[in-house]
Amino acid sequence: MLSVLVRDLRSAARRLSREKAVSATALVTLALCIGATTAIFSTVYSLMLKPLPFHEPEAIVELYTSASKAGLHHMPANVPIYLDYSANARSYESLALWSFTFMLFGDDTSVVRVAGARATAEIFRTLRVQPLVGGFFTKEQNVPGADKVVVLTQSYWKTEYDEDPAVIGREIRIDGEAYTVVGVAPRVFEAFDARVKYVVPLSWNENQANPRGRYGVGLQLFGRLLPGVGIGQADAEAKTLERVYVDASPPPVKDFVERSGMTMNVGGVQDQRVDPVRPTLLMLQGGAAFVLLIGCVNVANLLLVRTNARQSELAIRAALGAGRASIARQLLVESLFLTSHGAALGLGLAWGALRVTNFYLAKMLPQSLPASLDLRVLAFAVGLALVVGVLIGLIPIFHVLRTNLAEVIQRGTRGSSAGRGVRLLSNGLVVGQVAVAIVLLTGAGLLVHSFMRAMQVDPGMRIDGVVTGRIALPQAYRASDEAASGIRQRLLQGLREIPGVESVALGAATPFQGGLPINAFTLAEDSLPPGSPQPGAFRVLVSPGYAETLGLQLVEGRFYEEADLAPQRNVFVVDESFAKRFFPGQSALGGRFSFGGRPENDADWPGIVGVVRDVPHNGVEEKSGNPFIYQLVKGGRPGGLTLFLHTSRSSADTLLAMREKLRSIDPSIPLFDTGSLRDAVGDSFDNRRAVMLLLAAFAGLALFLSALGIYGVLAYDVSQRTREIGIRSALGASRGQVLSLVLLQGLVNTAIGLGIGLVGAFVLSRYMTALLFGVKPTDPWVYVAVSLGLAVVALVAGLLPARRASRIDPLVALRDG
Repeated sequence: MLSVLVRDLRSAARRLSREKAVSATALVTLALCIGATTAIFSTVYSLMLKPLPFHEPEAIVELYTSASKAGLHHMPANVPIYLDYSANARSYESLALWSFTFMLFGDDTSVVRVAGARATAEIFRTLRVQPLVGGFFTKEQNVPGADKVVVLTQSYWKTEYDEDPAVIGREIRIDGEAYTVVGVAPRVFEAFDARVKYVVPLSWNENQANPRGRYGVGLQLFGRLLPGVGIGQADAEAKTLERVYVDASPPPVKDFVERSGMTMNVGGVQDQRVDPVRPTLLMLQGGAAFVLLIGCVNVANLLLVRTNARQSELAIRAALGAGRASIARQLLVESLFLTSHGAALGLGLAWGALRVTNFYLAKMLPQSLPASLDLRVLAFAVGLALVVGVLIGLIPIFHVLRTNLAEVIQRGTRGSSAGRGVRLLSNGLVVGQVAVAIVLLTGAGLLVHSFMRAMQVDPGMRIDGVVTGRIALPQAYRASDEAASGIRQRLLQGLREIPGVESVALGAATPFQGGLPINAFTLAEDSLPPGSPQPGAFRVLVSPGYAETLGLQLVEGRFYEEADLAPQRNVFVVDESFAKRFFPGQSALGGRFSFGGRPENDADWPGIVGVVRDVPHNGVEEKSGNPFIYQLVKGGRPGGLTLFLHTSRSSADTLLAMREKLRSIDPSIPLFDTGSLRDAVGDSFDNRRAVMLLLAAFAGLALFLSALGIYGVLAYDVSQRTREIGIRSALGASRGQVLSLVLLQGLVNTAIGLGIGLVGAFVLSRYMTALLFGVKPTDPWVYVAVSLGLAVVALVAGLLPARRASRIDPLVALRDG
């Protein structure tokens, strides 16, 4: 058996090497299709299918809150919830708080901003990891004063300390304070959050632990379920504990919970992490599968045509004693030989494609490790190649088994001409290609239209001539309100001194980047109908000069002034959506509301002094529908700020001057995420742009393969119908009539495929609704545009074989036929 297989392989290699055009076309097609499918599968497997590399990863869960009536379905927890569940929940082996953060490493002369996490000591028990070197911090160190210890990750230990075990016990400067290195976490720990380079103890004060802050957000809460406890059981217990708390709470809390739809939820940590991008990943995997299907049809068509041309050879082999099983085995070996080489090339393409997908993956899910071609993915590629090889080999095999090879010998050389059955099957495969291609093209068209709509949204602010940059404030500027206020004033004054700068402002975040906190508030005169959702709005922290610098447009009233920084002044500026929702049919100026509960004294109600046009600070695709409130940065001690400079100079010159000015103010303040505001706005569309480009690439490949299939079928058909076309010409058919005859065949196939594909696109595009912006899944303009585009491509693909047919000399055709 082995010797037979070796002989068949040698025969397949010789034949494919002689038929270079067919082999090269098939190899390139298979490599592109298998490579694209493998790259996307690797990403999907890494994020959705591959278990986290911890002991019993299915037992690791996240506890999170949601406010369904406010359109917020996944919000972090906090210290009061952690303390309550640690004491009263019975479903967990351990519970741990976690907060991703950045801290400043180094002394006053040279600091580096490094990503890490603050966590309670139970995080290591929850993940079931053991220290690689040293130990982990303990629960007793999750208190202020005892929390100046740090655990490094293995990657950071390797890059920064060359895996020196003597680092244990060493003091390093973090946020201006001395932290003692107590241990190194193993590399597997980084699978929980790939960004993290270290972990320090999370501590809190009495105010942060106050149960009245139960519905504040900011910390993630993870747990490990006890053996035998399922996620559904833990979720039910969480809702019971919340009901117990609410029932024992005063009426304002009950009212808040009812109006916001606030609930506590428990979900698998991996599912919760992937949920935001699950529709995108599944759509891309579907796109890759469609491309693979088109590629398989294309190659199957090539092999069918090639096998039909070999009928005389196969008939002779059968006459010499070769059985049909032997012939079928040879054809299958040739197909598998072709797909195996295509898969090998495809793996190389997949490796390169993964570099692109990982680049965008890091933006969409920064906490995830990059996808890679591990053994399971390689096994998938090998299995895929086998399945593809068998499937594309079955069509020519089925054709040979149905052919009467004895009649082929009797017909002589004419036996190699295409029969009606072959032509019908070949045309049917082209119809299938076109149908699948139109589905992909429609999906890509919808995403392109969505992207264009998103880019056309009015930002509501000046984005040209504004330079931005983020800074991280060292601990010294967070030690007191006076220190925090002092550095803000020094920054504003110093930046105003830069030549060419017209105005300066500070903010807590960069517009369009998302991540702004939402806060519930109470209206002084609550005129909302009974049962209305709890009022809530995103809070934008700004300095005076923000509206001038970013060009916000006043609808009524005024923006903040320097005088508003006085402690006794308590005013707000809101956006137009806020004014229309909570003060319909009237001016919002003078309207009063307060974050949290109602003030005890009527005079303590903050009032609205200005209304500005809407600005989508959380990005144009933010779907909760909540309005925005602008609040002055005049209290508190933020760890970071965004600098805004309106300037007539170039961005590069301004950024250089900004860095020099910051060094003169305090060289220990790092500047990062710099650029123009236009760039920042453009970057907010990176995720949508990535998905659009990937699906457009699949659609373009599908279009190319469909055109290739149409061309190949028509070209082969012309070669097989040379005698017929010669007779038509001899009987008086003009070149135009012959041209139309061939073109009509291609256009009919295209029209049938278009009809089938449009129905499929109409059905499948509904599953893209969550990925679209300002466009319906049934947008007629997209359907018309992709249909016309595919029809034009089909026409062009058919022109070459049609022109060749129109130039056939009747005498030569009849003589050679």
